[in-house]
Amino acid sequence: RRTAGLSRPMSALALNSLALTRPARLRATKANGRAATKARVSVVVKAANADLKFDDDWKKSSVAVHLASLFGWVIPSASPCPAFEDNASLFAVFSERISANLANFPQGPAADDKIWLYMLTWHMGLFACMMFGQIGVQARKQGYFK
Repeated sequence: RRTAGLSRPMSALALNSLALTRPARLRATKANGRAATKARVSVVVKAANADLKFDDDWKKSSVAVHLASLFGWVIPSASPCPAFEDNASLFAVFSERISANLANFPQGPAADDKIWLYMLTWHMGLFACMMFGQIGVQARKQGYFK
């Protein structure tokens, strides 16, 4: 069985068969009278068995995990941090910048406004908590921590 340049056989990739066939060489005559040889290669790939189906609910997301990770990020981000003025928290300075920008509603925040840094930092932390929480819950369900 050919591996098509891979280090393992194609059957390891859940393919039933891979057939590389080389039909007889075709001869074409060029304008100068000499015969040129061309080879044609056809590849036939058959799909995996019908019983191997992609799980439509691949995320297996849980509302409880999302709520727990939301509170799991809001509470630490609301803790005082010496990096901000007056030992404020990320959540407090982010909320303050939101309020200040809403006061100028028709006009959006400037490109050099600190809200962009606070928004990016706060949301990256939130999504990291959500992702790691989901990974942890699914790993426990699937028995990785036994």
